[in-house]
Amino acid sequence: MAKSNQEEIEFHPDAMQRFERAVSVVAKSPPQHRVTKKPPLKPRAKKKVAKVK
Repeated sequence: MAKSNQEEIEFHPDAMQRFERAVSVVAKSPPQHRVTKKPPLKPRAKKKVAKVK
């Protein structure tokens, strides 16, 4: 990898404002990667069938 010289990096004038705004948006948002667990399905009870005589 090539080393980058720290003195050559120039930031946009509004870079810090954009960064702070992005951090606040991410901090306020709920977790997106988590999926809520669904409760396990209970097996259905079999219906009683009336016997025909």
